[in-house]
This record gives sequence, structure tokens and C-alpha cells, in this order.
Amino acid sequence: MNFNLINKFLTQYGEFRMQPIVNNTMILKGNLCRQLRHDSFGTINIDYSLLIHIPLNYPENPPIVFESKGAIHNSPANHINPDGSLCLGSPLRLKILLKRNPDFNHFFEKCILPYLYAVTINIKEKGGFPFGELAHGATGLFLDFQDFFHLKNPSQVYQMLKVLSSKRKLANIMVCPCSCKKRVSQCDYFERVLRMRKVLTRAEWEKQFHLI
Repeated sequence: MNFNLINKFLTQYGEFRMQPIVNNTMILKGNLCRQLRHDSFGTINIDYSLLIHIPLNYPENPPIVFESKGAIHNSPANHINPDGSLCLGSPLRLKILLKRNPDFNHFFEKCILPYLYAVTINIKEKGGFPFGELAHGATGLFLDFQDFFHLKNPSQVYQMLKVLSSKRKLANIMVCPCSCKKRVSQCDYFERVLRMRKVLTRAEWEKQFHLI
């Protein structure tokens, strides 16, 4: 972990303090009482107590965030994970965001603050998350992969992840995920396969494969 990234965050967000490192995890604790604004949905006030667990191998693995004073009811409607942590996005999107920009301020402002904004509106108005919602569990994962890969069904997603997590020589002769029955390297969809190989490494795609 680059501790300069954390110190930069603590300088900008003085509400947080660093706690002792436990089980290879740094914990940031703070009461976040601020106004948040969105051009389409307006300005709201938030008041939450957060525990941000940052693994020492960050950004390889994303932070895990908890609201510690019970201001966000632990329910699927509020997108709370089974362990009580906040659902900040799909594993795929978080992985890509951190790979493109590991700056912790960036993660906080692109993942944590938008979640807090959206869940506050959901709690007050009972109208769901204003930015759209991903289904829970395996269904949500498959839908997210379908959208990202431009595919139509879970079986295609499964094949695509199998291709991306296999060695290239073997993957290129597999059946194409688009269901055309051609080999990957013989189909126009091969261009997307090549683009996806630049997004994550084979080992990283293999981890995504194991999620489903």
C-alpha cells in the first residue's frame, strides 16, 4: 500500500482518523456530516459514522466500508452486503476503477460518496437509488457482465470469462462467446476479447470467473 495516498485523503477529509492496523487491514474511522450535491437530484445533508477497512494490499483489493451507528438500516433495499458492509458496486467495476486510478480520494469520491448520496435519498423518499440499481447476488453479477461484454445471456458470459481466464493460445481456439459457433479468433467479436484482455490480466479475469 502507498501510505501517501491515505495521508492525502486524511488531509482533505479531516473527519477521519487512522486506527491501529489489525489483520493486515488499516481502519479509518470518522463521522461524515456534510452536504452532497448532484446536478440532477439536488443537495442533501448526510450524517454517517463510517469505518473504512483498507487492506494492506490496496489497490489489489478494494476497501470495505461499514456504517457504524445504525443510520443505514441493514436491508437489501439499502444495498447492504451479508457481512453488513455497504455495497459500493460490482466487483468488476470496483476492480477496473482501482486499476485505472488507485488514488484513495478518487475511490472515496467515485464510490463511497455516491453510495451515501443515493442511500440517503432512498431512506428519505423510499423510491430506490436514483442512479439505478444492480440486482443482488449472482443475478446482478451476470447482468453486469452482460452489459460490460455486450452479450445477451449468462451462458455467453460464462464462456467469455472462460476465454479471458484461459491462456491465449488455448482461448483463441475456443468457441466464441457470441454463440456464432466459430472459434474466437475467427469471429468479429474477437476484437472485444482483445480489448478486454487490456482491461484486466488473465489472472484477474480468472478471479472474476470464480465469483460466478
